[in-house]
Amino acid sequence: MGGESLQRPALAQRIGLSKLAVSELLAGLEVRGLVQVEGKLGGAPGRSQLSYALKADAALVLGFDVGGTKIAGAIADLRGQVLAETTEPTVQSGAADLVAQLGSMADTLCAQAGVPRFRLRAGAVGIPAAVHPITADLSLAGNLPGLEGGNLRSSLRDALGVNVLIDNDVNLALLAEIGQGTDPRRGNAAFIALGTGIGGALMINGHLLRGAHGGAGELGYMPLWQIDGPGVPSLEERVGEAGIRRDYVSRGGDAAHTVRDIFAAAEHGNQTARDVLDAAAHHVARAAIALLALLDPDLLIFGGSIGSRPEFIERVERLVSATWLRPIQVVRSRSGGRAGLLGALDLARANLLEELFGALPAR
Repeated sequence: MGGESLQRPALAQRIGLSKLAVSELLAGLEVRGLVQVEGKLGGAPGRSQLSYALKADAALVLGFDVGGTKIAGAIADLRGQVLAETTEPTVQSGAADLVAQLGSMADTLCAQAGVPRFRLRAGAVGIPAAVHPITADLSLAGNLPGLEGGNLRSSLRDALGVNVLIDNDVNLALLAEIGQGTDPRRGNAAFIALGTGIGGALMINGHLLRGAHGGAGELGYMPLWQIDGPGVPSLEERVGEAGIRRDYVSRGGDAAHTVRDIFAAAEHGNQTARDVLDAAAHHVARAAIALLALLDPDLLIFGGSIGSRPEFIERVERLVSATWLRPIQVVRSRSGGRAGLLGALDLARANLLEELFGALPAR
């Protein structure tokens, strides 16, 4: 029902059901406390003149974006309005402690929002790992010790008290980006997240690509150099935070400098810093062009603490545009560092709305 109130005839026309079916549906939703009467819109007396609106806070969703260093969590209502949000450092002591941390954060969020825990009805968690599309088993979870080979879904359901969906964090970031735009090209897009490491998500013809084991888009493992022999750095080892700092020091840069310091030095004309960022952009552009050749998206979205920097995107875009055979739009994530969290909330909300209201008929 969106954000506005509607009469039964207008609602019937919008969702493609008969007025009788809509009347029965609304009666059931009123009993369950999911819709409310907001008054009359005028006209002759009768129930058909009543205006109904979604009771957005009747059921709430919970979302988490779990990263290698921090976890962002939030609660939102049925319209997607965020009611509370918090961030904590990620525990590094295994799956059981991570599950316990998310349960504790759920309590904190409920207290911040002033809502009872039982109002939470669905949740979604983004993890920096490949999530098997059927079993939810985790793999490629190098940034979170103790998670590979495990399955968090049942443990999270018990700890949070709601049905929980789990997906790759960059997949959820891409979902958040697609949800914000109306550009049809967003149905064929790749999201490249670059920060502590590098990850990716792929959407072709409006569908997320997950692969047989949930590892589609894991750019950090793209074998661009490894076939040259053992011990050759991977893409993630070259362009993640540690790799950029390592390259900077090898060129004579200050070992105490962070990646933020390196960007600042490049901005102020330091040639070593510029060379390091140029090299990282070259590596990322090579991976991006491989994606373009295989999947043919026409939109590349960059996010993450490094990937969202305009000066880095400009470097990559320049290289890709000079190399690729057709125009490609390269943009910065609209959601910034909250993309994964917003995507988790969107996924949880979509799942809950379908559970509560059912799938609406195709129009």
